[in-house]
Amino acid sequence: MDKILQRLVRDNFSELAGLRVDAFIPVPERLVTEIIGTAIRGNSNISYCRVSISHQNRLSVNLKTSLWPWPLELKLTLERSVDFTRSPLLRAKLENKVLLGRLGSFFKVLPDGVHISGDQVVVDLGAFLLSPEQKRFLELIKTAEIKTEEAKVIIDITAAVNGHS
Repeated sequence: MDKILQRLVRDNFSELAGLRVDAFIPVPERLVTEIIGTAIRGNSNISYCRVSISHQNRLSVNLKTSLWPWPLELKLTLERSVDFTRSPLLRAKLENKVLLGRLGSFFKVLPDGVHISGDQVVVDLGAFLLSPEQKRFLELIKTAEIKTEEAKVIIDITAAVNGHS
């Protein structure tokens, strides 16, 4: 089975031309925190990061950095749509501690792929994918809508092969 999947990825899924998949993916808070932990591993400026997810696309990020003496609790509101015009961008509005967020961006506390401009936090999802196979799977996604419930992010995606959407 692995060989078949590897061949499909290597051939850019050409054998599955016309494939369209609509998926509804509930991602629990624990898994979001684990994914973020993996993404920041190796960042010497961040010692931990935990996420709490609420209704109406709101979340809190508890972050500890060696460059600030106290843990930070950042309040964010996620935009519903992921921007797929180039590399997929997840955007959020920073609701508090905007100045500290800007300083963190300026002093390169944040991992590559995460930028703050004004009160906007932009996460380049492609920057966190390591292998070419992961990037090819991400390229299949044509649209993604995000909403949250208590302790859960819900991602509604459409994926297609060969530009069919």
